Amino acid sequence: MISYISRNRIVAFLTLVALLPVLSLPVHAETLKFAWPDGATAKVTTRSQGRRANKTDGARNWDMTAEFTMRVQKNGDRIVISREGYTGWKGTFPPSMAGGADRFVDMIPTTIVSTDGTFIGIEGQEIARKRINQALAQSGPLVQTALQSITSDASLTVIATDNWSTLMSLWQEVELDPAAFYELQTVTPVPQLGGGELEITGTVRFVKETPCGPGQDERRCVAFHGETAPNKKQMNELLQSVLKKADPSLPKITLFDQRFKVDIVLDKQTMLPQQLTITRVHNLELDTPGANQGFTEEITKSYTFAWVLKQEDKKVSP
Repeated sequence: MISYISRNRIVAFLTLVALLPVLSLPVHAETLKFAWPDGATAKVTTRSQGRRANKTDGARNWDMTAEFTMRVQKNGDRIVISREGYTGWKGTFPPSMAGGADRFVDMIPTTIVSTDGTFIGIEGQEIARKRINQALAQSGPLVQTALQSITSDASLTVIATDNWSTLMSLWQEVELDPAAFYELQTVTPVPQLGGGELEITGTVRFVKETPCGPGQDERRCVAFHGETAPNKKQMNELLQSVLKKADPSLPKITLFDQRFKVDIVLDKQTMLPQQLTITRVHNLELDTPGANQGFTEEITKSYTFAWVLKQEDKKVSP
């Protein structure tokens, strides 16, 4: 039977895998244009719900929420998107490193993009590192080792790129045709796994056009759905290489399956997000003497945005 310490170390490194981009994939048909308005602000509420089920230790659930204000400011040929007043997570917390990197993304204070929506970079890495370290201060030495990779500048940039792609960069290029599915394929760098590249495939489609919310019939929103997954063989090879370097005595991974689903509702005129839900599913199996070990984990993170547009001084709610 795999020891608790060994399994904890594997789980710590699996968190690095959760930094993989969800939907930062290119499509060619362009119908919606990036239009985040200067001066817009939003009260944002985010919720993370999850369940981890081990084959030997049973299941553990969590449900936690956080709030912050998102602010959009134009600075020359750049758009600065800041998160202010981040409250930190409150509620029932996941075990140690469970919950994936989605629990850390809103700890990054500033994202910078071009005026056409292209991701440029982030600022406030030291603040993000401090927040992440504080959130996991009670974790053991194995988790602290993993944190060095999770909080590196390269990994924080991957987290921010992933989040930005789910908010904006893909949807503006998908035709508003509910009968059309777009097949996606890309190769992405994975610094959180020691370097190298990983193939990611999936689909995305326009779902429907809808009012943005109660009392907002004059504003129209559009809903999209996407699903992606990394190449299983490549993923297993990369992860096994990381674990072997960390501790050659750790069990061999026989299966690591990871899938993503994203649902987003956007204001058709401004492209500001109104609702966003990201679901990640992990399935791990280990080769251990005399038994099949492993666990499954499902994480659902949802956002609601209540926007105020500077030029209209009007609240736009989901």
